[in-house]
Amino acid sequence: MKYQALSILQPAVVLIIDGKKKQEIRSWLPPSLPLKNILLVQNENYLSSDDDEDEGLAMALVDFTEFSNWTEEEYLQQGLKNTLGRVWKPGYYTWKIENIRKLMKPIPCKAKKGIYEVELTDISVFTD
Repeated sequence: MKYQALSILQPAVVLIIDGKKKQEIRSWLPPSLPLKNILLVQNENYLSSDDDEDEGLAMALVDFTEFSNWTEEEYLQQGLKNTLGRVWKPGYYTWKIENIRKLMKPIPCKAKKGIYEVELTDISVFTD
């Protein structure tokens, strides 16, 4: 089955699964909203160009339901100063993460820039 995927630097996907990270911060917005059933792929290396790839692990399915401008006030309230190397900059957006479904086991796959397509055959998620 084909999934839309988003790669995120470690340890962010683990923090999302654990409920400690409730939004993703990006310098761009997706072409359509909301984004449902997005596969989160955790990887180790920052991808700087559209051609960059890294080895990653698909770890969860999520929905991104709301998008807004990331403000310096929000940055300070979130206590992100010096966390994960995050520094506030104007022109970034917050993506609200909801409906987090952890995969029963991580699946190796490619990490790429932007929203990209991954084909996986055996994916199962934990259910409550």
